[in-house]
Amino acid sequence: MISGRQALQRLEDAIHQARADESRLDEAFRAAAERVARLRAERVEAFRRLAELKLDALTRQTLVGEIDAVERRALDLIRDGRRAMEHLSERRREAERLVADAEGRRHERAEAVEAALKAIADLRARVEADARVSAEWVQQRDRLEAQAHTADEAERKAEQAERDRVEKGRPYEADPLFSYLWRKGFGTSADRSGPLVRYFDRKVARLVGYDKARANYALLTEIPVRLRDHAARMREEIAAERARLTAVERASLVEAGMEPLEARATEARMALDAAERDLAEVRQRLNVLDRESNASGGNMPYRETVELLARADSQQSLRRLMQEAQATATPEDDALVRRIEAAEAQIGGAEAEMNRIRREMHGIVERRAAIERERDEFQRRGYDNPWGTVSNEQVLANVLAGVLGGIVQGAVLRDVLHGGYHQGRSPWDGGFGGGFPFPTDSGSQGGGGPWGGGGGGGPWSGGGGRDDGFTTGGSI
Repeated sequence: MISGRQALQRLEDAIHQARADESRLDEAFRAAAERVARLRAERVEAFRRLAELKLDALTRQTLVGEIDAVERRALDLIRDGRRAMEHLSERRREAERLVADAEGRRHERAEAVEAALKAIADLRARVEADARVSAEWVQQRDRLEAQAHTADEAERKAEQAERDRVEKGRPYEADPLFSYLWRKGFGTSADRSGPLVRYFDRKVARLVGYDKARANYALLTEIPVRLRDHAARMREEIAAERARLTAVERASLVEAGMEPLEARATEARMALDAAERDLAEVRQRLNVLDRESNASGGNMPYRETVELLARADSQQSLRRLMQEAQATATPEDDALVRRIEAAEAQIGGAEAEMNRIRREMHGIVERRAAIERERDEFQRRGYDNPWGTVSNEQVLANVLAGVLGGIVQGAVLRDVLHGGYHQGRSPWDGGFGGGFPFPTDSGSQGGGGPWGGGGGGGPWSGGGGRDDGFTTGGSI
């Protein structure tokens, strides 16, 4: 079993490994691309030598001049492009180094926060054990239990009164004459009827015994309302008694030296927030360079060079020159023709190698992106909090190796992370002393701190439900 933070480190290590593989393939691709450019240049040079041997002065001057111009342009493109690619590669390597350094600092500061929280948890556990057997705490807890029992009774009576209201009120509501008089407010100031109507209403009222029935029905409807009001007041009393119990607990914690530990933890948390912001910034820079490199296709300085040379050595005049040299059996012609044919064969092999490397590079980039998505989701959920653990450590290692090797899909990695994660009990799940809410930092990753939300029940909220050994039946 490893901690959530250690699992995060495993994900980051896999990403660094993928980037190292990308760098290795990038070097191999550029070497193959440069070889293609060099071979094409050699091929063009062989054609120039053929032209000097086979063509008359006027034709030779024109063709050789064109070839020389192409060669100079190709050399300039290779030189300038190589510089640009080396500059981009150097910037990416530097950005990767900065990301690795920032991740290291973030983990160091997360460890500092965990150490500070452990000191708080240890003190809290010790104080809580002592406080729960103290006379003051027991008395206040008893008062809270008594208040909770009273609230439960009030809630039960209110529910019973509401049931009685429905059942016992049914005969009244089923009587059309009683319902008529009740709705119009007969006998009260709400009745706006004229003298004649009131005369007949009084006769109806005497007929059905309305006065007695109205008093009974009014009491039947009023009791549930009064009991609900009483239950609401009991809930307020419970909150007040709970606050007094929390104050007793907090006083015990402060007396034992909790405040300096909390200050240290808060300072460590703020340092962690700063490290998270720094890491997000350097990761963003690296992402920009990744997009720039992907846009170039990895062969920015060579693509234009190869296209230039390919256009040059596909000219019809060179084709005819090649055919003529093959038709005339002279040692000089034969040697140049062999050079040209050998270059063509090597160019084909080098271009096939470039295509293979390009496909492999594309796969690694996709696999790295898949791990990065799972890393971001892991942090967004706050799984790297101090009380999170991942139980399937070996499975995680195997799956990461499988993803890097192209054997396992990223969705499997997500299932492994979610399936192996367990949120442990934090020191504040019981709520003793009112918890320890960290100050939230909206600039941190995930919009609520580095561990998935600074408040509202997340691992940083510090205000979980209490476990004081009594219950209010779930309704209060």
